[in-house]
Amino acid sequence: MTRNEAREILMQIMFEMESARTMNAETAVKLAEDRLSGNHIVRGKDLLTYITEHIEDIDQEINTHSRAWKTGRMPKVDLAIMRLSIGEVRACEDIPTAVSVNEAINLARKYSTPQSSRYIHGVLGSIFKEDE
Repeated sequence: MTRNEAREILMQIMFEMESARTMNAETAVKLAEDRLSGNHIVRGKDLLTYITEHIEDIDQEINTHSRAWKTGRMPKVDLAIMRLSIGEVRACEDIPTAVSVNEAINLARKYSTPQSSRYIHGVLGSIFKEDE
């Protein structure tokens, strides 16, 4: 399993949890254990735990930098992608911001619309520009 494949699975878990309204670390960790393999299991569990523990802060960042939609009205797949990218940048020191944003755009192109990929790029770019 590649890191890209693991990231895709994590995004799917985030989407499922948002759709079912079961955003908690225990559920996320169980799903990660079942779906990931190799060294991606620990990394995925840690990342999902971080995201679920900081979901309010992550959503606040998205809401602050989103011009059109707030998290409650966003397409769930777009929200899952942005949460994953923000969590990855905040929790994983070894992943450069540009890599995480690029991966988020690629996920949006695969699972959402061309407009979503541009929107996600703009929101994430605005969030991470503040970090500089």
